Amino acid sequence: MNSLRGIRRTTIRCGVFVALAILFLECAAWAHVGSPDVFYEGDAGPYHLFVTVAVPQVIPGVAQIDIRTRDNDVKSISTSVARLSGAGSQYAPVPDAAKQSPLDPRQFTSSLWLMEFGSLRVIVKVDGARGPAELSVPVPSFAQRTLPMPRWLGALLLALAIGLAIGAVSIVGAAARDSLLTPGAEVGPEARRRGRRAMAFTAVIVGLIFWGAFEWWSIDASRYAAIASFFKPPKLEVTLVGTNQLEVRPSPRDTDWNRAVGIKELIPDHGHLMHLFLVRTPGLDRIWHLHPKLTDGKFVEYLPSLDAGHYQVFADVVSKNGFPWTLVGSIDLPRITGNKMNPDDAGGSAEPVSTASDSTTDLLADGTRVKWKRGGEPRANSPTIFQFSVQDPDGKPASHLGLYMGMLAHAEIVKDDLSVFAHVHPSGSVPMASLMMVNANGAPGLSAQPTEMPMKDMPTNMPGMDMSAAQVSPEFSIPYGFPKPGRYRIFLQFKRGEQIETASFTADVK
Repeated sequence: MNSLRGIRRTTIRCGVFVALAILFLECAAWAHVGSPDVFYEGDAGPYHLFVTVAVPQVIPGVAQIDIRTRDNDVKSISTSVARLSGAGSQYAPVPDAAKQSPLDPRQFTSSLWLMEFGSLRVIVKVDGARGPAELSVPVPSFAQRTLPMPRWLGALLLALAIGLAIGAVSIVGAAARDSLLTPGAEVGPEARRRGRRAMAFTAVIVGLIFWGAFEWWSIDASRYAAIASFFKPPKLEVTLVGTNQLEVRPSPRDTDWNRAVGIKELIPDHGHLMHLFLVRTPGLDRIWHLHPKLTDGKFVEYLPSLDAGHYQVFADVVSKNGFPWTLVGSIDLPRITGNKMNPDDAGGSAEPVSTASDSTTDLLADGTRVKWKRGGEPRANSPTIFQFSVQDPDGKPASHLGLYMGMLAHAEIVKDDLSVFAHVHPSGSVPMASLMMVNANGAPGLSAQPTEMPMKDMPTNMPGMDMSAAQVSPEFSIPYGFPKPGRYRIFLQFKRGEQIETASFTADVK
């Protein structure tokens, strides 16, 4: 009886060791490596906040939340996460208290587990001298990559697992061989055969356990890799028809994306289903910000007059659940003599990025001067608030500025190797459609569709803007953080009178 109990204890221990080894392998394969951030600047009631959410590259994973307050009267901040829309979007778990920096009372940090894919929102609750307030920041949660197992670690763990298996087989064989012997008796042929049979049986069981574990691991890894692949930028098919008709559609080869999202599942963002950007490469010296119309299953844009060249194409869209997508493609275009641009369309030019110097001022054709007030050298992975000002030719603050598609300005940020493209606003990197979903009817978390909400219902907590009179300050800010070192081109677009202006800057990021 004692021998049988020993066999059971040994078998249980071996099973636990194997399970822990498999779990360790799985965790190592899903290790975090960092990700691009989500930026938002706005008001939680009377408190002005700058929120940065570092979304993990694997899900489930831990998101790092950095919150900076403008004033010193905030006593505490807590954070939680919930779905952006749909079932459960109005319910969130108990919030976690953010830690206040002992060196800077305006800086708070916290960590949140993101447990599911899709459109989520980080709920920021603030308490201070002016009472409690709340703010929701939409966050796209998705797997960005998978990590390979280091060979040395795989070899080490495999050796340990084999050692455990051999030990388990040996222990079971010895127990079966010796368990029926009286003390001091010699092992006979029958006992040896009994031990060998037990070892063979145990080896088969251990082999099946290993086979099942590796099969499960392979299937789960393949499933996760497929999810990560799904969230990569979908491909575009871009075709020039006739002299100036551009047709844009998702590539039919992206069957999973077309089946799960597709162009029928899109909602308007800033009043348009698609924001199409044509950037001439390699110089990054021309940009067009266009808004094609959905016609017969494809987007159609009648191009304005533009110069010939190879253009990289980026298309920003938002799915009905508030998840933002950027589709990518390219096209070679001849010189085009086209139509007059639509009111929301804009274009701009700049010196080739390879020869341009690091710049903080751009002089427009009519003498308007646009300044980028950056304090110090820009650095990668350093969230900051870009400050811009617009001046008349005589140096006075510019007047007659208006909202451009409901925003103070739009900025497109492109890295010279095209590995980074960002379309951001004074509210940050969050799409307006997603903000409208969390601010529907003034109650964060309600899931009214943006198609039901006109632009007058957009959030009004962006700095530098008085929505009641549509007065736009000549000074405004855009929160962002460069994700990696290198040379960047920044295009800043704003509206003055009836004209949409485009200023450009070059930044060498350390």
